[in-house]
Amino acid sequence: MGEPAKKEGSQNMTQSFREKMHPAVSNAEIEVFKALSLAGLTSGMVTQRPIVLKSTVPDFQWGQKRKAIYLDGAQVHRNREEWDCEVDELLEKKGWAVLRIRYTPPLIGKALQDVLGQIKKFLNADEE
Repeated sequence: MGEPAKKEGSQNMTQSFREKMHPAVSNAEIEVFKALSLAGLTSGMVTQRPIVLKSTVPDFQWGQKRKAIYLDGAQVHRNREEWDCEVDELLEKKGWAVLRIRYTPPLIGKALQDVLGQIKKFLNADEE
């Protein structure tokens, strides 16, 4: 008979994003990556790669557009606002546009769609 046909969809999506993402990512980053993939916004994007500063690693970045996104979960970034502002200023001085998205987990449903909308607007801002 032969092998059963592989199902398209969530299993392939899971394998796809796991190949591109750093092994220590949050559930929110995984959900946003999936949403960006479905929206066709991952072309030229890399995840979890240091830029400009060795001490900062954006969650998502588009090097050619010089745009970086940080997902700032309330549980981690509660006491890091001053540090985050310094990082943003340094990146902006180097020509990067930075979007910080503050959220409270879990990042699903309407909250995820709101985040995706912010990212789309941010990425397309230079095209308007």
